[in-house]
Amino acid sequence: MSGGGPGNAGGAAGDKGFVLFVYNIGTDTDEYALWQLFSPYGAVQRVNVIRDFQKKQGKGYGFVTMANYDEAVWAIQNLNGYTLISKPLQVSFKS
Repeated sequence: MSGGGPGNAGGAAGDKGFVLFVYNIGTDTDEYALWQLFSPYGAVQRVNVIRDFQKKQGKGYGFVTMANYDEAVWAIQNLNGYTLISKPLQVSFKS
C-alpha cells in the first residue's frame, strides 16, 4: 500500500491529481496490476485497492490518481468498459 504524503487531501483534484474510481476489478487485483493498467495513459500518482481485511481479499474496486486531467480522461475513454477479469470495468472521475 502506498502511504499518504504531506497534505494527503482527497477529492477530485486533491494533491494536484485527478482521482478515478475503478469498479469491477475483481477480488484478486492488487495495486501493481492497476498501476500497470493505467500507466500507459499517463503519470499515475497513487493507486489504492479497497480491501476486505476479514475476507482477506479486495472488494472489487479501487482508486487511481493521475497527474494530468487530459491523461485521466484518456484513461477513462480507453478503460471504461474494458474487461479485466470477467466483467467490464467502470471507470469514472470520483464524485
